[in-house]
Amino acid sequence: MDYFFGFKSVISQPEAEPSPADTVLRLVERVTSSTLLEDKRDACRAIKALSKKYRLEVGAHGLDALIEVLNGQPDLETSSFVLETLCNVTSSEVFEEEGVGAPVGEQFTEIFLKKAENVISVITLLDEYDFHVRLPAIRLLMNLLNNKSKEMQEIVLACPMGVAKLIDILSDSRDFVRNEALLLLIQLTKSNANIQNIIAYERGFDQLFQVVRSEGYSDGGIVVDDSLQLMLNLLKRNASNQTVFREESCMKHITPFFQSCQQSEGGDPTGSWSIQKISNVHSMLQVVRTLVSPANATQVVSPAQKNVAGCGLLSELCALLMSPGVPADILSEIICTVGESIRGCRSNQEFFGQVMASSSPPRTALVVLLMSMVNEKQPVLLRASVLYCFECFLYKNDFSQGQIIQALLPTSAEAMQQISAGQLLCGGLFSTDCLSHWLSSVALSHALVNNTNNRELLLRVHLAIAKDVAPVSLLQQAFSILQLGGKLQTRLGILTLLSTWLADSPNSVAQFLKLPNAVAFLTALVASNEHDDQEVLVQSLCAFLLGLCVVYNNDANSNFSKESLCQLITKRIGVETFVDKLAEIAKHEVYSKALKHPQIRINTAADIQFDHEFCRLYKGLEGVIAKAVAPPTSPKGAESPSESMALAKYKDVIREQDGQIQHLRQRLAALEGDHIAAQSKIEELNVNVQHLQDQNTLLKAQRNNNVIIDGGEPSTPPPESSTDKLVKELEALRLDNERLRGQLEEQQQAANHYVGIPPSNGIAVEFASTQSASIMDSFTTHEDVQVCSFFRQPESTSAANPLELELKAVKSRLEAMEAELGDSQKRLADCLSVNAGLQDEIERVKKDQEDLLVLLADQDGQVLKYKDRLKNLGQTVSEDEDDELDDLAGDDELSV
Repeated sequence: MDYFFGFKSVISQPEAEPSPADTVLRLVERVTSSTLLEDKRDACRAIKALSKKYRLEVGAHGLDALIEVLNGQPDLETSSFVLETLCNVTSSEVFEEEGVGAPVGEQFTEIFLKKAENVISVITLLDEYDFHVRLPAIRLLMNLLNNKSKEMQEIVLACPMGVAKLIDILSDSRDFVRNEALLLLIQLTKSNANIQNIIAYERGFDQLFQVVRSEGYSDGGIVVDDSLQLMLNLLKRNASNQTVFREESCMKHITPFFQSCQQSEGGDPTGSWSIQKISNVHSMLQVVRTLVSPANATQVVSPAQKNVAGCGLLSELCALLMSPGVPADILSEIICTVGESIRGCRSNQEFFGQVMASSSPPRTALVVLLMSMVNEKQPVLLRASVLYCFECFLYKNDFSQGQIIQALLPTSAEAMQQISAGQLLCGGLFSTDCLSHWLSSVALSHALVNNTNNRELLLRVHLAIAKDVAPVSLLQQAFSILQLGGKLQTRLGILTLLSTWLADSPNSVAQFLKLPNAVAFLTALVASNEHDDQEVLVQSLCAFLLGLCVVYNNDANSNFSKESLCQLITKRIGVETFVDKLAEIAKHEVYSKALKHPQIRINTAADIQFDHEFCRLYKGLEGVIAKAVAPPTSPKGAESPSESMALAKYKDVIREQDGQIQHLRQRLAALEGDHIAAQSKIEELNVNVQHLQDQNTLLKAQRNNNVIIDGGEPSTPPPESSTDKLVKELEALRLDNERLRGQLEEQQQAANHYVGIPPSNGIAVEFASTQSASIMDSFTTHEDVQVCSFFRQPESTSAANPLELELKAVKSRLEAMEAELGDSQKRLADCLSVNAGLQDEIERVKKDQEDLLVLLADQDGQVLKYKDRLKNLGQTVSEDEDDELDDLAGDDELSV
């Protein structure tokens, strides 16, 4: 009974629930082993359902199987399940279903990208129009790109028509598919010029403008912003794409965008600028600024600026600039865009100078902008943007610079009633706002950049501070503001104006030095020991201004001539202290930022300290000022007797080494000639040995033929044809002997000529000559016999028996010749061994040459060292000796 009860208890136990890993393994097995399409599809559907909650198990056990299915060109439904599963597995986000845990999408992405064929299979599926396939394929590519961007970019580039297929999706009528493709292309084009160029050449700009147009230009949604972000990726720091953009006349598509901004304002301008519209307009302005940025090459910027004006875009920007209700940040960006569109382009600058604002009385847009700049109630970013636009308006524009200064000179009463740009700037100098002081001073200094005539004219400008006070010059008023102290921005702005004014203008320097206490004030500031960062900057600018008074001093003021100012700096400040104070500007972080770009990059008003043009001026003149202020070096004193003796000793050593070097050079040249001759003779001997071996082979072949003839029956007289054949063979043998004799004679002559080389090589040559002579004698003996036998030609067939006797004699001679040739071969082998020794001798000579080259290099260094020491000692070396040293150094350098 116990047995049955135990059996019943075992049967009644519930089965254990399979773990997620077991479930995934079972499904993966179905995917890999199923032959029916429905079974495989159901298994892929089940794996997709588990891929979010059990992503680790699905990726670890099923990734390879899913990749295999994907590469096997499955049906659309199965492809959809596989792609969605891979999207979940490679995603970088943490799903709610899987709970808390470290994301593993990057690890699975790395496994997926090990084979480029996997990505190519996904890109191939983009050709399917079914959104159940195309959409997850795009999202999978996005996940892979987010996790491993560089690897994905390389694979997409290698895929045939991979980028082109992605661009084609932009024309998909389904917005959600097109928008996903936009996001993918934005990520794909980051920091990859090759992909950017492919998209541009595939008419990607037209596709993007089509999207912007269909979405409603500036009033569109986030898709417009995404399209413009992709356009920015294609254009930033890519000159070739900017050229494509211009050549395809894409600039004309931007004009309707800004026209729509003005049309959408209607009667309620304050409520028409939504957050999304602000973002869209800002992105489009960034596109325009990318095309006309000063950071681009001139050959790229100039055509772009002409296109901006030609397509009416500049006119639309100016109209939008004067429109009411534009948000401050967008207005600031429009001002900067207009400034860069006219920078350095005279026609665009003239157009902007004539733009009128809708105000009463009518004023130019430039005057209205400057009124905003000197108004302390306006946002700081807007005021800085106006300054940048004003700088761009005056950049390389002598005519407009002159107009600004001319408006400050005394004119008629009607002209004085009209507010000019110069009057606004001068009025900003008397403002209570320190930022207005800086902006007005820097703006006025830009009317003087690279314009000496305006510097002279500005000296004539006088300002009436009060009704009862006589007018004072602008130069004196600016210096008075500096003397009053004030905040840092005020002093930096005035010093910037004065430095630009005095640079390259001796008359301005002379007028400045006439101001009471000008030099004393600057000297006291530079000599002070303040260690505050702000005061250090002021001291550095004062040192720069004082240095300009030295460099551009025309000595018109006898009290403050160039020499007297240098003496004053030496006594009151010290040259080293002055140079250190002068260099403090370059050490400041604000200076480095301002030097990089003409536009001021600020976060707060306190960041405004230096101007780009002033930084360029300082960089160009800092070294000039330091050199002008430093005292000249004192002349060398008389030499002592010990120095004269040491100098004479050095001269003798140099002459001795010069002779040694010349001797070594001659020896080196002789050794090089001997080496070349020996090399050629060795090659010639090798050729001769090969010829002798060939002749020996020929003689052996002829002897074998003679043996065959001798093996016939002697009693039977040979026919006449055999006799003729024998005569021909003897004739050939005679000719061969003559040819051998000639070759041996040439070899003997060459060997006799070669006896003249150095003794180390003469033994082998004489031995070869002796061996050749002995071979010559042996061949001469055989030749006499053959010639005699040749002239004994048979007169009839009955003379066959004497010919056979004679043939036997020839055979004996041939045997003796063969023995002699064996001896000659042995001697030639000895000659080759001697030649091998000669090769070793040549290698030793090469090594000696290398040692000589090292010796020459050392000698050259010694000569130059002695020459420098002579010069440091102040010895006046004669011209002939100096030329000899220079020639010696040049020759040694060439040989080394």
